[in-house]
Amino acid sequence: MLSFNTPISAISGVGETILNKLAKLGITTIGQAIYYYPFRYDDFRHRTTINRAVTGEVVNIVGTIDIISTRRSPRQHIYVTEAILNDGTGKLRVVWFNQPFLSRNLQAGDYVSLAGKISQDLLGPLIISPQYEKVNKTGGIQHTSGLVPVYSTISGLTIKQLRVIINRALTLAKIEEWLPPDLLKAQKLLTLKEALINIHRPKNWTDIEAARHRLAFDELVTLQLQGQLIREKWQASQAPLIKFNEVLTKKIISSWSFQLTDDQRRCSWQILQDLGGNQPMLRLLQGDVGSGKTAVAILAMANTADSGYQVAFIAPSEVLAHQHFQTVVASLGNFFSIGLLTRTQQFLSEPGKGIKKIGKKQLAKALASGQCLIVIGTQALLQESVDFYKLGLLIVDEQHRFGVEQRQLLLNKKLFTEDSKNLIAHFLAMTATPIPRSLALSLYGDLNLSVIKTMPPGRLPVITKIVEDEGRDKMYKFIRQLLDRGEQAFIICPLVDPSDKLAVKAVTDEFNRLVNGELKNYKVGLLHGRLSGANKQAVMADFVAGNYQVLVATAVIELGIDVPGATVMVIESADRFGLAQLHQYRGRVGRRGQQAYCFLLKSPGSGTLAERRLRAVVKYNSGQELARLDLMWRGPGELYGYEQTGFVELQLANIFDQDLIMVAHKAALAVLSDRVWRHKAMAHLAWKSGVLDVLPQ
Repeated sequence: MLSFNTPISAISGVGETILNKLAKLGITTIGQAIYYYPFRYDDFRHRTTINRAVTGEVVNIVGTIDIISTRRSPRQHIYVTEAILNDGTGKLRVVWFNQPFLSRNLQAGDYVSLAGKISQDLLGPLIISPQYEKVNKTGGIQHTSGLVPVYSTISGLTIKQLRVIINRALTLAKIEEWLPPDLLKAQKLLTLKEALINIHRPKNWTDIEAARHRLAFDELVTLQLQGQLIREKWQASQAPLIKFNEVLTKKIISSWSFQLTDDQRRCSWQILQDLGGNQPMLRLLQGDVGSGKTAVAILAMANTADSGYQVAFIAPSEVLAHQHFQTVVASLGNFFSIGLLTRTQQFLSEPGKGIKKIGKKQLAKALASGQCLIVIGTQALLQESVDFYKLGLLIVDEQHRFGVEQRQLLLNKKLFTEDSKNLIAHFLAMTATPIPRSLALSLYGDLNLSVIKTMPPGRLPVITKIVEDEGRDKMYKFIRQLLDRGEQAFIICPLVDPSDKLAVKAVTDEFNRLVNGELKNYKVGLLHGRLSGANKQAVMADFVAGNYQVLVATAVIELGIDVPGATVMVIESADRFGLAQLHQYRGRVGRRGQQAYCFLLKSPGSGTLAERRLRAVVKYNSGQELARLDLMWRGPGELYGYEQTGFVELQLANIFDQDLIMVAHKAALAVLSDRVWRHKAMAHLAWKSGVLDVLPQ
């Protein structure tokens, strides 16, 4: 028997050419072949004879080829291969188009099995372009009878070849069960061997459904195992004890111009309690756009720094890192030293001294010595060249940009010693992307969840409208009235340069058009990803300060950018964005409590699906509801815009199946608690995930 790790070249008939083709499909081992699932099945279960064949039916007929020949059509210049099939009950014409090689592969006298739909023309019944295979009168039929699996393939590798290889791998492989029998019985699940056989060799549709259910369950359990193993390793470590300073906390809160909501207070207390323990905190703070997650994070920063430990705050972009730096300095600059470290900018703020620009080496030295207690930056903070004196808390903004491997870096590289103990930093992740609880459990099973449900008091829902081309003039007339009152506007375009292929507006073209057209008497700024970091900061700073009334920008403003004076969001080619992304944009306006507006403009020929999606944005102000719809219509990959590095790809599992996810969660905990089955599960996980280097051993 062959193991899952055995090279696929061990299969007879897999030479170098086929080997290269299989590699392009991601198949290099026996196990990868077995887990290469069909995307559909051809139903050729209706075995009949020629005399009983009915027009319109998909049938399987076995017989002998009497005659076969190929000719070229004089008008259409295509090859036509015709044959006569005889099964003893009658004769049937068979026609293939543009397959001249068939008259070489099939000969008169060959015993064959054909599968396809019976048609009718002026000459009588026939079957056009059927599936075929030669068979022995005593042999089995693999490609033209029963429920036949159909696989995705590439040029030079036929589905028949792939089907044969997968079947041989399935026959030769040693398939070891990795879930306990009592669990399988309780959940009415097939064994792994039964499931894999049924997915590739089903007898009926019930077999397929049962196989898919078991294999989908495996995917969810595997995700849960990965999360729980990470959690185990974190919990086996120790973290610094962060003391709660009530006086300092109240002083910071009283300095703010707003009051914390009950949800903010609850989430803050959950985090502070975690920080007060010796086990490293692993928590995800989720709140809709504008719900006040940053304020909660600032209180955690303050108490950590007050206890003598450092804080690293990682933002997804340089623009957002700079804005977070300004926000944190405004709240904590009188108490602690605060640094900004990005690829292009380094600043240090010290109590009583203000903000100064310093070199990268100087800031790195301040971090290594403990002089700088709080640092805001991008993922550059996790580079090996950046050393911390005592990193007590790591905060990551927009968790979906920060995968498993990055979290593992903290375990492996951010340890420090205190009182003869190796300590690891507490971990707080934040996201404004509304996450259904089932999805959070699937993707972030290693993290505890805190949710800010309520918005700050006085914030009005953003009025959202779809604008057709004929409504542009009226829209800009309304926007000019708001600008004249001192309000500000965003105009979002998907691309930097024009693209006829995508038929979307380019930010540079739109900027030039507006400054010479509808907004020629107003101050308009331009912001896109091709600007240098310093130029981005300058443009953004001018907009926040009110030096620009309008900012024409690309998606660089999507995440977290806060411009209190902005009340208008115009999104060109809105149908090109996901629902969750549109909600993020919308959340950038009306943050002072003023009435705000969001205008959604469609691309030419966007179609009914786009219309449906945009109407959903108009209808729902709830990010949670829009996230649910986005997941349903586009899938989690597009919603999050990244691949969870180190996570098993979901091929069959449904992230909306909350009941199954909860069962998988409990199953993972049960498996890990059993020494024998834990070992089996670990072996399966190590092979399936392919990330032995980032998983606990």
